[in-house]
Amino acid sequence: MKYVTGKKLTAFLFTCLFVVGCKDPELEMSPLGKKLPAPTLKGTNPFQQDFDSQNYARVQGSCDTRVSTVFVSFDKSVWHQAPTSPDLTGTSLSAGQTNDIDCSDGSFDIYLTKNDLLHLWGINSGSDDVNAIYIKGLSAIGDTETLTLLDMNSPGNGGGTGGSAIATTINLDKNWPRGYAGTSQCGSFHIYLNNASGYRATHTSTVTFRIKQSIAGGTPSTIIGYPSWENCSNGTNATDVFQVPAGSDYTEVVYRFPDSPIDGLLTFTLAYPSALTANPVPINVTLRSSDASSTYRWLSMDQTATQIYKNICYPFQLRSQMYNNSQAYDQFGGTINITATDSRLKFYTNESCTTRATEYTFANYDPVLKGFMKFVPSAGDTESFVNIKVTAAAATGNTYTYDSSSAEFRADLSDKNSVSKLEFWGPRDIANGDCHRYQVVTMNSNGTALPLTTDLNVSLGTSQPNLGQFFADDACQTATSSTTISKNKSGGFVYFRPATTTPGSYKFNISAQGLTSASPSVVIQSLIRQFKIAPMDLAAGGCKAISVGIIDGAGIYKTAPIEIATTLQVHLNPGGYATIYADANCSTMLGSSQAPMTIPQGSTTGAVYIKTAGLAGASFTILVNSITGLFGDDRTGVFQ
Repeated sequence: MKYVTGKKLTAFLFTCLFVVGCKDPELEMSPLGKKLPAPTLKGTNPFQQDFDSQNYARVQGSCDTRVSTVFVSFDKSVWHQAPTSPDLTGTSLSAGQTNDIDCSDGSFDIYLTKNDLLHLWGINSGSDDVNAIYIKGLSAIGDTETLTLLDMNSPGNGGGTGGSAIATTINLDKNWPRGYAGTSQCGSFHIYLNNASGYRATHTSTVTFRIKQSIAGGTPSTIIGYPSWENCSNGTNATDVFQVPAGSDYTEVVYRFPDSPIDGLLTFTLAYPSALTANPVPINVTLRSSDASSTYRWLSMDQTATQIYKNICYPFQLRSQMYNNSQAYDQFGGTINITATDSRLKFYTNESCTTRATEYTFANYDPVLKGFMKFVPSAGDTESFVNIKVTAAAATGNTYTYDSSSAEFRADLSDKNSVSKLEFWGPRDIANGDCHRYQVVTMNSNGTALPLTTDLNVSLGTSQPNLGQFFADDACQTATSSTTISKNKSGGFVYFRPATTTPGSYKFNISAQGLTSASPSVVIQSLIRQFKIAPMDLAAGGCKAISVGIIDGAGIYKTAPIEIATTLQVHLNPGGYATIYADANCSTMLGSSQAPMTIPQGSTTGAVYIKTAGLAGASFTILVNSITGLFGDDRTGVFQ
């Protein structure tokens, strides 16, 4: 709990609880008495919450459904079951708020309030130290492993590192669109490692794992997995065993989904990790048709601040996407109902938030819908923060069916109404050579986006030189090292194209005078993008090599993970198509108009050959054809 300080905890007597009943065969077979996995953190780490201002911290998590009750300790010796009804005195929580301490549904949700800490655990949060929170569950075969949450602002815990760098759990998450996938499409899952405090962490050795698949209400059908997008696009190197490399905190697994929609949820679950504990919470996916004629659409909310300040008008944006991964430029505009779980969050059609709305309509042939929102507190409100869910769904009479997930917002009702820091929003994992969009955001000390009272110049940089370049436009054409956020705005877009010879983890450095800088981490990946024809000997005469390699988006040569085959041709003027050979003696003919070209596994280039005797003064064009997942290349010149 952020800013909580104090001393040694008072010890309390703990009464052990026993579970009596029939033994479950699955539990009975647990090898060597191995405990069930520890609960895992799902919400915000409690030590990143402002306990002093709200008088409580919320702990949300996932747990094995075989667990009965969750227990909490602050010293790993005195354990208590959190009360079903927390003492809400001095908090802004709604009357009747309860704690979910039963894991039968796979999750728990506990509010640790100031009064409960004092009266249940004997902790006076104004003077006693809370450096750690320990959570475990009770099951028919005994206690689970323990989830340990550490206050990393405490010197005794290492001071601001997010807990031990040693990973304890491996976790699964479905990438966009969350909860859905399109037929015949490649879609990805992120697999990431967390430490006991719920932060991303690494492991000292490679962690191998599998992903189990099942289908609710239907017959299981194998969905093929690949270690990369390129492999999925090419249909090569299929596997059901994946790995997180040693020293890395994540990997990506790509699946090609079946050609026909499935009547029932697809369920994906981590299984058989070679190390660490697999998060048992399954990921459910609904498979929609991605045919061009399909009326199914995925509705996403983007370019939107999710923590907003009271009485300020904020823009939001809804985007309609087809399940073939293209934007839905529909002939007829669809109408959307938008609702919030708190009536104090109101929606509008104009940027001054004066014209109320509950429905919005996409313009014909436009996949983007823009609106505005404002949280209007009521007289006498005492909350510091309010959590709200916003749902967008199709109104009646639409041509299209819209899928969406609720978006979670938080309203800031504090008195912190001035900008004090910067944030830099955008992708964490980016590809070398690609143009990536980021948003510079101005915030108060609560992390709430706030508009400026005057123009602000922001410097854009990276932790190390030669990592890439910032740009002012979405085509990454106009280079820049700074951007200006205008008065009455809370942010602006910039773009970054990485171009490093050494992929890895780095940091941005985003700064402005008088404000706390932003320095988020970014992982630059080097992905194979296209073929590249190497410079060749242009002196006419003899048998000459044409070397072709594979490069990433920044032009860095890559090693072929598998054998990569394409075709190429050489056109001469005069002379037409040149004959292409497989060997340096030009004795084994491959063809002319479409000759095969192969880059062996483990190599960066492959080569074919042509005879250049008598070609002095002849111009040539070499064309390497594209294949699925890789762009082609061409080169022109004149033999000397």
